[in-house]
Amino acid sequence: MKATAEYATAKIAVWWDMKDCPIPEGYDSCRIRKILEGAFEEQGYSGPVSITAYGDQTETPGYILQGLFSTGVSVAHTRSVKSKNHLMYRDMVEWRGQNAPPATMMIISDLVAKGSRFSWDLVRQQQRTLYNLFLAYSVRPQGLNNVLSTSEEWCRNKLLKNKLSGPLVVVQGAKFYCKSCNFDSQSPEKFRKHLSSYKHAREEDVNPGFEKVRRYTEDWGRNYKATPEFATAKIQVLWDMFDCPIPEGYDARQVRPSIEAAFKDIGYSGPVSITAYGYHKHTPLQALSSTGVDVVHTVPGYLLAGSEKRRPLLQKCSSERNFGGAWFSPTTLIGKIYFKLCKFDTKSIDNFRAHLLSDEKHAQEEERIPAYRKSNIQNRRLCRVAEYDRNHRSEVSFFLFLMIIIQD
Repeated sequence: MKATAEYATAKIAVWWDMKDCPIPEGYDSCRIRKILEGAFEEQGYSGPVSITAYGDQTETPGYILQGLFSTGVSVAHTRSVKSKNHLMYRDMVEWRGQNAPPATMMIISDLVAKGSRFSWDLVRQQQRTLYNLFLAYSVRPQGLNNVLSTSEEWCRNKLLKNKLSGPLVVVQGAKFYCKSCNFDSQSPEKFRKHLSSYKHAREEDVNPGFEKVRRYTEDWGRNYKATPEFATAKIQVLWDMFDCPIPEGYDARQVRPSIEAAFKDIGYSGPVSITAYGYHKHTPLQALSSTGVDVVHTVPGYLLAGSEKRRPLLQKCSSERNFGGAWFSPTTLIGKIYFKLCKFDTKSIDNFRAHLLSDEKHAQEEERIPAYRKSNIQNRRLCRVAEYDRNHRSEVSFFLFLMIIIQD
């Protein structure tokens, strides 16, 4: 598909899976960038191209790394296939968040062909925010052709056989990344030295990496209509107010009717219970509690894990807007208020506020929890580091011996 005017000079980002689509033996790695740019130019795309290659770079010969780097291809080291898949997709999602359309993406991998979490999550990402998408693979995708729209697709081997569109040139700005250690460098020698270091080996053992691709669209609303057995069943709503606070200017009394209306739109009419988790020193407690919303006071990260951005459910408050023809009655339900850390609960808003603002035990507990969590994470890491060092004492001794010689 030829480039339209708005995409012709827009950014192009390429994510290259070197495990699924390795450089063929004897192939000049300096040709990669020129081959890709030539393929884009044939379709009318002339925008700046960034390329990042992912894989276990301890298995990549030095001359290939040098060839890629000299032509502006960044190289990312990942320990395992699963970790590589996770990090490549995470970087892709981050890039999408920083570069709005018009922009073009290219994926060189068999991940899309395998019907994986990677591919189906990408389908949903594209359905919401459409980018021009190019694919290259060693195995043709099956099952996604009808839902994943692409501008062009190539077989990797055929693509690499294309003729160069011009002489090879040196391109500045590429980097080497070690995703295990959060290390980056623009020196091939420093990168290879890092990968062979004891510190790197220990970090990969202590932090084994990610086991699967994170599905960023997992929490996105699907609006599936209710089936008969669920149409009148109970509904439990757990509301994380750290991630999803009440919008400024919104009448908190409308939270319940907004949520209930959303359920009814897709056929759910069962009784709804709502519990709001958050830091409630400045929350409109009377408005929430009067409509039957239970309120739980906590500190960030203690009860609910962070989540992805959700589609906005709450509508902007308007004095003329109503739900179902009438305002929800503030006397229909009375919610209960809890503070989980102190095991405190009450139906009195005054008692709750007094507890939050003046109780010394409460203040100490709020300070203790984050400090405990941070200390616990650090201690677990130190234990793993110590265990690794115990199991590799000979390497540690040799390393210290070398350091003494170098200092002398």
